[in-house]
Amino acid sequence: MVYYVAYYNTKGEEKKRVANYAGEDKIDYICDVINRIGEDVTILSNTKSTIRKYLKRTEFEETKSKKIIMFSSLPSVNGIIHALDVLYGYVQLFIYLIRRVKKDDVVLVYHSLGYRNIFKYIRKLKKFKYVLEVEELFKYINAANSFKKKESIIFKYPDAFLFSNSILEKEINKESKPAVVVNGIYKNEQQITKKENNDKQIIVYAGSLEKQKGVDYIIKELIIKAEYLDKKYEMRIIGFGSKNDIKRVNNLIEMISKKTKCRIIYDGVYKGKEYLNYIQKCDIGICIQNPNDIFNKYEFPSKVFSYMSNGLSVVINRLEQIENSDISNYVTFVDGTDAKKIALSIKTALKNSYDTKKILEVLDEKFKNELRIIIKGD
Repeated sequence: MVYYVAYYNTKGEEKKRVANYAGEDKIDYICDVINRIGEDVTILSNTKSTIRKYLKRTEFEETKSKKIIMFSSLPSVNGIIHALDVLYGYVQLFIYLIRRVKKDDVVLVYHSLGYRNIFKYIRKLKKFKYVLEVEELFKYINAANSFKKKESIIFKYPDAFLFSNSILEKEINKESKPAVVVNGIYKNEQQITKKENNDKQIIVYAGSLEKQKGVDYIIKELIIKAEYLDKKYEMRIIGFGSKNDIKRVNNLIEMISKKTKCRIIYDGVYKGKEYLNYIQKCDIGICIQNPNDIFNKYEFPSKVFSYMSNGLSVVINRLEQIENSDISNYVTFVDGTDAKKIALSIKTALKNSYDTKKILEVLDEKFKNELRIIIKGD
């Protein structure tokens, strides 16, 4: 049995608990691969209530080999109750693992600073295999500077790692423990629609609306210099963010739209089949991140694989973790972040043709074999 400790929400709880849009799709993919190597998986989620109501522990059996447990959560009332709720969640997780986990089980943990002490002590009581999934480094987020020292201590305890890119492995895995790099979701999505039959080339940015993820740069720098992208192009932005993020993006679009012939719109959040139906009508997926933001260096933009899995060409600026990945030959790089160069790369990408379906099938098989070694030791 594999126990997967992660902040995860289900469709039945999405309006009651905090969502983890950025991580849930990859968690689902990793669970699928675990099932395909012959292991059952139980997700243990401590995601918190967003309503003024106590939420009981709930269990969902998605399939015979995949189960989800949502631990109880106190009402969302104020900061004090929230702090108590966090502690309450840790206690529930600790007790569950003490009671249920066996020596032959594997506990896969999605890296969270809050779990730094739980797994330090529980390993002294239970001798399970501990695998840590590291998607980013929190010490490079300004708000988490106080955790820098504590975060590095966490990496001493796991038996093995899952990393989102090779740079993380190089920095963290100093003892050369067993490790697998999985950049994203190596899964082809079902084709449910066709590209829009019109004269426009549709460029899409899909993902987080946080400033550091690059959406502001795309709006302000690329579109405002619209002599490079005229009315033949259309820029669409979809994704999630706080109310302030959405307001900021819409204000930018309103300001820029007065100065460009290239139409630009924010279309909201799409999930599931609605997302597939939307994204598959587009031509190019764009991902431009600030290369000087050190946080971006240590995370792999998941949207790259979201684009590829739906048959889109990908335009991305040169980032070390992309250049060192298995997909470096199948994306169109921008040399720098200059608006003209981005626009030229977009036009180049339209001429490139890659068999994204085959590429992802090869990567998926490679990951499955490597994960089998980590989980089962064979």
